[in-house]
Amino acid sequence: MQVSFTCQYCQQKIEVKFKAEPISVVCCDNCNKTFTVMRPTIAEEILIDWENEALFQKIRAEKSQNSNSSLLALVIRVIELLTWRDKGNGQVEAIKEMRGWLIDNEEAPPLAELIQSDVNKRSSKRRDWEK
Repeated sequence: MQVSFTCQYCQQKIEVKFKAEPISVVCCDNCNKTFTVMRPTIAEEILIDWENEALFQKIRAEKSQNSNSSLLALVIRVIELLTWRDKGNGQVEAIKEMRGWLIDNEEAPPLAELIQSDVNKRSSKRRDWEK
């Protein structure tokens, strides 16, 4: 790729040939001033990077909004379960609902595995509620 420009000090035409390097330093033959020149495709590559970053941030914001909506729905469901006048298992159902939500929405697998193993341990211990 070849780029040419006029020296801003002496108006001499300067030509730069790029090979694989993205930046070149050239010296004006007439006045010996030094210039650093970027290969034009660099600007296009930066634009593509910015577009990719913008898309990533948009997806991240949408995911955050979906998570917030899901969390709000969980809070409402837990409040409903805790305020029911039923057989007295509203708290247990609320805890189950919260655990299920954490397993479905948690991005850190170890937490989901820990909660799941805790559920398995508790279900293996039978409690006799009727005594």
